[in-house]
Amino acid sequence: MQDPVRQSMLARMGIQSWQLRRPALLGAAPAPELEQHTGQTAPATSAPLPSGKLWLLAPSLPASTLLADICQLLGMTPDEVSLLSELPPADLRRSDASPLLWLTEANPARPDALICPLAPSAAQKRALWQQLRQHLAASAA
Repeated sequence: MQDPVRQSMLARMGIQSWQLRRPALLGAAPAPELEQHTGQTAPATSAPLPSGKLWLLAPSLPASTLLADICQLLGMTPDEVSLLSELPPADLRRSDASPLLWLTEANPARPDALICPLAPSAAQKRALWQQLRQHLAASAA
């Protein structure tokens, strides 16, 4: 069961809890990236960690204008964004400041990640700006 704060945040973003389980509810097969991990025996830490301050789990970078706006708000350059092909382990911590994770779909294992598709609608952009404001307020505290 999800905690009430997270549930209300998802509801404000327009993401209901059933949407997180939608593929399973519709009888869809697990995502290919999940299937790859089920038979994997090698530790996930063997791959080198990206060096960026913002990690993006997506097949490509978003539009350059959106990326530039996000980077400007976070006080970094687009060169400091690392594109990931798979989600790093949740317990993985780097020695320096932990990077901010950007997912294109919600993941219950990563409640602190930014959630926004690569080509967001106006409502999704507003939700992303709200997430960024919350992140900046939390990091300033």
